[in-house]
Amino acid sequence: MRISLSVVAAALLLVLSQDSFATPQQPLKNDSVFDRSFTQRFAAIAIENLSGKTDVQTWNSNRVRVIASLPDNAASGRRLDSRIRFRTSGSDTLRVIVLTTPPEDAVLLSVYVPRVVNLTVQGGEESVAVSGSTSGLSVETEGGAISLRLPANANSDLSLRTIEGSITSKLQLRIFGPVNTHNLDGRIGAGGSPVILRSLRGAVTLLPDEVNRLARVESQIASDPGWLAQPAVDRSPPSAGYDDDASGDISRNNRDVGNLDRSKRPDSGGLDVIKIDTRLVNLNVRVTDAAGKLIPDLNQNDFEIFEGNARQEIARFEPVTSPVNVVMLLDLSGSTKDRWKIIQKAAKRFVDTLSPNTPIAVAAFTRRFLLVSDFTLDKKLLKDRLDHTKNLRSGTAFYDATWSALDLFQPLAERRKAIVVMTDGVDNSISDEEYQARHPFDELIGRMAQEEVTIYPIYFNTEFEVTVKMHGSDTHESYVTARQQLQRIADETGGTLFKAERAEDLEGVYQRVASELQTLYSVSYNPVNKNYDGKWRDVSVKVKRVEAAARTKRGFYAR
Repeated sequence: MRISLSVVAAALLLVLSQDSFATPQQPLKNDSVFDRSFTQRFAAIAIENLSGKTDVQTWNSNRVRVIASLPDNAASGRRLDSRIRFRTSGSDTLRVIVLTTPPEDAVLLSVYVPRVVNLTVQGGEESVAVSGSTSGLSVETEGGAISLRLPANANSDLSLRTIEGSITSKLQLRIFGPVNTHNLDGRIGAGGSPVILRSLRGAVTLLPDEVNRLARVESQIASDPGWLAQPAVDRSPPSAGYDDDASGDISRNNRDVGNLDRSKRPDSGGLDVIKIDTRLVNLNVRVTDAAGKLIPDLNQNDFEIFEGNARQEIARFEPVTSPVNVVMLLDLSGSTKDRWKIIQKAAKRFVDTLSPNTPIAVAAFTRRFLLVSDFTLDKKLLKDRLDHTKNLRSGTAFYDATWSALDLFQPLAERRKAIVVMTDGVDNSISDEEYQARHPFDELIGRMAQEEVTIYPIYFNTEFEVTVKMHGSDTHESYVTARQQLQRIADETGGTLFKAERAEDLEGVYQRVASELQTLYSVSYNPVNKNYDGKWRDVSVKVKRVEAAARTKRGFYAR
């Protein structure tokens, strides 16, 4: 039986209506930092902070910990303990109340709660951030932004509303009813715990929970009781060398994150999987002259954008000097084993060629996905990890690896993103009837149409080695299909397909890719057509310069 979200919220608020005073375990430490913990188990926690920022994180402990502090410019002489109130309703509900103060004395509140509580948070003009899933969640603000980070295995029913803000999601959602940037009703996973987020003027954002957050929070709290929790992302990569039979599969862990294809998935219950983005459509644009030479000196007034035949107004423009976030993806399958040293050398030369302000991540794949290094500006680190990456001889899960490479961009707010993938393109699902990709090619193409990522495939020709020397299962027809698919990936994302007949050609090809990356414009527009009906929309870019030609993604699904 499904319980209405509004009924759950109303019942929870009713439980919180009767107050009595609670007894904390720890006394106040000093006047500038307020830190108290409660050992009593609570079924519900209600937080009210109308004048400052609120950050709530779940942890595995049954305790509740409240840490409050003042901004550096706080002028009032009132002690923090005079501004915080704790009350209980019956024996199972705790209320944390921050008394309203002038803006310059706003209290910054960090609260750690068990994962099995019903949680309500009321904020004002400042932001509210919640990390982790709970038994039930309700957040309401006036103008403050609301962000919610949920783990990959969360099962929640969602009801999100914002009157003047917008709703953005980087999670896989199943949507119920009409979809727009102000309203969202849907489900994550199998559904279950209610999530109600409401703001009058603030943005509402859904994000994946940070890697190893629970372990990191608990270790830091234990080692430093005065530590004030700040959001941080665990960016440390796993070991670059690995055994292909080892357990642990990054792509499997991320397999359901951000699915943007509208096809019916086996576990979706017949519901569409849709990503809710902001209204801006972001395009990476390559511009060349009649001779094919890249043009690097254009400005916003040189560009015109059309959606179908309707001209669009440019909202944002970034010149070629803005940094591009780049993922370099390498095929480590058996077909490349005899040329791995040359491939490593070419990859390291590519890292050196990119500008110093280019964040680069490196990943590799066989039938598994290996993150060699997450995004970094440290080129020495990248080259060291490339040196220690092993060539392996198992199969080729090209589609799933590209999907996982797209996942790497999810924490990034920047719009300029590119993947450079070196591969022969022959996914095992093309020639092996018993192998099924988790994300088939059509599903991958569907996601690419929604992403703001330009993909540059480098086709490394291994056909002779595999079909003749190694007598592999891949056929000439397999390679024809692979080349066609690589070309389509480039066309769909506005990239370019490059070809390397020999490993010795790779260094020169990478140099050409680097030149394109460093002459890439980014333009964004707010669609005139506000009917987000899920249909395909063609997009074209024109440049007001004689014989100039612009290349970008073909279009997108209006979701």
